[in-house]
Amino acid sequence: MIILGLTGPIGHGKSSFAKAIAAQDPSVAHFESSLIVGEVADALHATTTKVPSRDDIDEINEWLKPLPDILMKVVNAHCVFGAIALDEAEIERHPIEYEKLFIHIDNLHRNPELLKQKISLENKESYRPILQWLGGYLVRRVDNGIWYKEIVRRIQELDQDQHKICIVGGLRFPNDAYLLKKAGAKIVKVYRPEHLQYDKLDPTERERDNIPVDCTIVSNGSIDDLNACAKRVVEDISSGKIQPVYYAVQAQNAA
Repeated sequence: MIILGLTGPIGHGKSSFAKAIAAQDPSVAHFESSLIVGEVADALHATTTKVPSRDDIDEINEWLKPLPDILMKVVNAHCVFGAIALDEAEIERHPIEYEKLFIHIDNLHRNPELLKQKISLENKESYRPILQWLGGYLVRRVDNGIWYKEIVRRIQELDQDQHKICIVGGLRFPNDAYLLKKAGAKIVKVYRPEHLQYDKLDPTERERDNIPVDCTIVSNGSIDDLNACAKRVVEDISSGKIQPVYYAVQAQNAA
C-alpha cells in the first residue's frame, strides 16, 4: 500500500492534491487528522448542556471535564483531567495558545447549532478554531502522537487488497511525520507559490515548517495540471523513483 502523508500551509492545495490522488484510484483510503480531532470535538459537544463563558475559567474547565473519557473511547489515550485542566496563570503567560479555544466558545454562543452538527470535510471550516486548539493542546498535554498513533492503527486495519493507496492529511508536527514514516509513508508537502500563509502565529501551524518531507508539490497550475502531477507522483513512488520536487506545470521544473 502506498501511504502519503500530506503537509503544507492552509489554503495551499492539500485537499485539491488529495482529490487528484483519489482520481487515480477510486478505492483510495483517506484519513484526516482534523476529522479524528473532530470526533473528539463532536463527543465534547454532545455532552454540552451549557456553553461556558469565555471569561470564566472554572466554567470552561467544567465543560472540558468529559475529555479524558472521550479520549479513551475515541483514540485510546489515557489522561487525567488535571493534566489538561486550564490554568489561569498559564493563560495569562501564553494567551495566544488559548485564543482559538475562546474563539470557538464565542462561536458557540453566536451559533448554538454548531453543537448539533457532526464535523465533516464539508463543514470543518466552521470548526477550525476548536480543531486547531484541541489538535495542538492535547498533543502538548497528553501525548505528542495522540492523533497519528490512532491514524496508524486505523491504517493497519485496512484491507490492503481493497486499498492500494492511503492518503493522510493534516500533518502539523514533526512527530506526525515520524509516526507515519515508521508505518511506511512518504511525506509530501503541497505548496502554492505567491499564496499567503495563514495563521503563522498559531502554535500548530508554526510547527509545519519543521516537518521533513520526501517531496514537495509546487501547485502552480490548473486542476488538470495537478491531476497529471498526482499521476506522476504515484507512478514514481510505485517504481521507487520519487523526486524531491514536482511542479504541476512541468515547464517551470525545467527552468
